[in-house]
Amino acid sequence: MILLIHGAGGSSNYFNYISLWLDQELQAIDYEVGDDHDAIFSKIQRPDEVTYIVGHSYGGLLGAEWLSKDTRNVKGLLTIATPWQGSPTARILNWFLSDDVWKDMKPGSELLRKINAINLSIPVKNIVAVPDRGNGLAGGGRSQNDGTIPVASARAIPPGFSKSKTIELPYGHSEIMQTFDLVEQIRMFVDDPLKDLYPPLRLEEVNRGF
Repeated sequence: MILLIHGAGGSSNYFNYISLWLDQELQAIDYEVGDDHDAIFSKIQRPDEVTYIVGHSYGGLLGAEWLSKDTRNVKGLLTIATPWQGSPTARILNWFLSDDVWKDMKPGSELLRKINAINLSIPVKNIVAVPDRGNGLAGGGRSQNDGTIPVASARAIPPGFSKSKTIELPYGHSEIMQTFDLVEQIRMFVDDPLKDLYPPLRLEEVNRGF
């Protein structure tokens, strides 16, 4: 079973397109920003049957946090446009808005420190959205961004993820969820996560090593 976790301010509807193309049993949970994380995790039905987790944005952080408690039978985590190191924009918005997401997404926040201290030995595939455009607000000083978070934050996965691979796709933060390129990346990962992360060398590559 693949567990789908949406991002902050979104809903399970974000996975509607992807769900059309995946053959595995799927389970999506809904939550509101500010919900207690243990309460969010309690919504996961038949947790021992979850074999893969796919998390978009903030949902990737939640997926990693849940796995830090017990990987159970999960074979891999795939994250999409996840802000591992937060966003400078969140620090600014937190001055004016009280939403918990801005507190969590401030660089160096308690949540991000917790996430970045996780040691995870299962395969992690980190999908980064890298469009040819962004916006000034998300850039927080015109840094490269996907329209919502800095690209550098999405690339900077926690150092304790010992088996990981980052793939970049040319789409925006939300746009990426409606693409067949993403579907193909998910399919390759759930088919064989270790082979996807570490594809066997072609003969000519082996020969170059000798």
